Amino acid sequence: MDLQLQGKRALVTGSTAGIGLAIAGGLAREGAGVIINGRTAQRVDQSVAALNKSGGLGKVEGLAADLGTAGGTRTAIERFPEVDILVNNLGIFEAKLFEDIPDADWLRFFEVNILSGVRLSRHYLPGMKKT
Repeated sequence: MDLQLQGKRALVTGSTAGIGLAIAGGLAREGAGVIINGRTAQRVDQSVAALNKSGGLGKVEGLAADLGTAGGTRTAIERFPEVDILVNNLGIFEAKLFEDIPDADWLRFFEVNILSGVRLSRHYLPGMKKT
């Protein structure tokens, strides 16, 4: 299938494993340049290497930044000021009973799961071309 992604750049948040890595791999196979994101350089480097071995057509780059923080989001925007495709895949959870989750954890979940996408979308969305 040709999704006509050649020459496009995609940022996939939370993409060092699982669904995020699969999405990034699919985009790279379609010819998009892909930015792999995770919190540690080691995990990002491993994922970039794995995608490069898989033979995708698109350039694969890495971004080690905690996008669940305002500072991490600033790092992403400074390094990659423009993207054509944004996949807000980043998300966390803890296997606890509802009544055992303290307010501090709820605030952290909100910042990572919601605000990371809001911050990135607020920056990238106005510049994305509608096609």
